Amino acid sequence: MVMALTFNSREAVQKLLGRGLPEPAADGIVEVVEEATSPLVTRDILRAELQVVRTEMAEYRADMYRALWTFGAGVVAANAGIAVAIVTLANALD
Repeated sequence: MVMALTFNSREAVQKLLGRGLPEPAADGIVEVVEEATSPLVTRDILRAELQVVRTEMAEYRADMYRALWTFGAGVVAANAGIAVAIVTLANALD
C-alpha cells in the first residue's frame, strides 16, 4: 500500500489558531513542519528513481558486453593472423 504524505498548511494554521495560539506562532509552527517534511520521499518517487537507475545499468551492461565481444573478436583475429603468418613462413622455408 502506497501512502502519500499530504499536509494542508492552511488547515493546520486554522487548527492551531482554534486552540488559542497567536497567528505568528501558528504560522511559524506550520512553516517548521513544512520544512521538516519537504525532503521526504514517497514510495512512488523512489520506485520511479530506481527504475531510472535500472535502465541506466542495463544500458551500461550492454555497452560492456559489446566492448568485451569487440575486444574478444580482435584477439581472435590477431591470433588467426599470427597463425597464418607462421604457417606461411613455415611453408616458405620448406
